[in-house]
Amino acid sequence: MRLRVCAAAALASLCVAGAGCDSVSCNSITPAAGSLCLPGVVQANQGSAIEVREECGLCSTIPSCETILRDGAVFLTLHSQVCSDAPQNCAAQDCPQRVVKCTLPALASGTYPLVVTGNQNYVLSVQEGGQSSCKLPAITQQ
Repeated sequence: MRLRVCAAAALASLCVAGAGCDSVSCNSITPAAGSLCLPGVVQANQGSAIEVREECGLCSTIPSCETILRDGAVFLTLHSQVCSDAPQNCAAQDCPQRVVKCTLPALASGTYPLVVTGNQNYVLSVQEGGQSSCKLPAITQQ
């Protein structure tokens, strides 16, 4: 018990000294996907990697990707956070469209709906001899 009290006191002193325990708060968001790269045919029975470009990541952290097979459909969701330590002028900056890698679950041969955050729906065609990855082209500035 005494060790816990000492550890708590040491942690509190570090917070007061500015060595950590900042007051940054974050809210989780599910940003919409802007575009994604899907192979015409996905390789069966192995995980495949696709790329998804966020629609607009203004003032948020770099997104992560989650995919899950549920009720015969693949659901793809991007996760990000908006934190209180974002630059004050972030809303006035250009809209970042960062690319994130998403790993699809291993799927048996067949056709699967792909439901993407932002009310986008696609169809995954899965069979032997398909592709196991796909990359988006870079955005060029004009």
